[in-house]
Amino acid sequence: MLLAGMRGNWYGLLGKKFKDTFGHVGGAILGGLVGQKKPNNHDVPYSLTEEFISVYRLHSLLPDNLHLRDITVTLGPNKSPPLIEEVPMPNLIGRKGEEALAKIGFEMQMVSMGHQACGALELWNYPTWLRDLIPQDMDGQDRPDRVDLAALEVCRDKERKIARYNEFRRALLLISISKWEDLTDDKEAIQTLKEVYGDDVEELDLLVGLMAVKKIKGFAISETAFVIFLVMATRRLEADRFFTSYFNEETYTKKGLEWVNSTESLKDVLDRHCPCQ
Repeated sequence: MLLAGMRGNWYGLLGKKFKDTFGHVGGAILGGLVGQKKPNNHDVPYSLTEEFISVYRLHSLLPDNLHLRDITVTLGPNKSPPLIEEVPMPNLIGRKGEEALAKIGFEMQMVSMGHQACGALELWNYPTWLRDLIPQDMDGQDRPDRVDLAALEVCRDKERKIARYNEFRRALLLISISKWEDLTDDKEAIQTLKEVYGDDVEELDLLVGLMAVKKIKGFAISETAFVIFLVMATRRLEADRFFTSYFNEETYTKKGLEWVNSTESLKDVLDRHCPCQ
C-alpha cells in the first residue's frame, strides 16, 4: 500500500509508462506531483514538521547484533550468504564503531544488512544498547554524560509540546481511544499501561502509543504514523523546486535525470554505485 501511494504521488493515476512516454500531463492527480511547473507550499514555508519527527522514531527496527555474511560466496537468487560472525551493535557505534565499520567494509555491511530482518515496532523491543549511549560533540570527541535515548525521545516530545497519543489522533481526524482495550489486545501491555498511566488514556505518550497499538494487518507501522508519512511524502514532493520547476536536464544533467526516473529502490542505487550481491 505504501509503495502504491508513493508511485501515485510520483507518477499520478496515469502511471509510470504513460508519464515516461508523454511527459507530465493532466495535473497533479493524473500526472503526479513530480514535474509540475512550480512548487506548491500552500502558503506555509516548507519544513519537516515536529509531528513527522515524532512518528519517525523507529529505533526498535535495529537489531542487537549485525550478522556479517561471507560476500565471497556466490549463491543463487533468494539465498543468504553464510553467516561468519555476529557483531554486537554497541561495537558499531561511536568512535570505535567508525573504526570497526571501516574494517568490515561498505560491501559487507550492505550485503549483511540486506539479508537480516529488522525488529518490530512494538513495546519492549527498544534496543537496550541505545539506552546507555556515549554521545560525541561536533569535533567527534566523547561527551561526559551518557544518554538514555528511549527516555530522551519521550522527553523531547514533551519539550516541543507535541500532542499526546489521543489528541494527536484527533488532530488527524482519526478515532481516539476511550480505554486501553481500544489500543491493544495484549493483556500484559494493558496491565503495564495501567500501572504507568492509571485509567487516564489521555496521558498516554505518543511514542508509547505508536508502539503499543495493534497494527493493521500487513502494516509494520501504526495507522497514526502512516497518515503522517503519507501527508509528508506528498508535501516533500510538491513543495520542493527540485521535483517541480527544476526537475529537468538542465538541473540534473541528462544522465542524472535518467537515474532519477529509473531508480525504484535502494537496491537500484547500490547496484549502480557499488555492485554487490
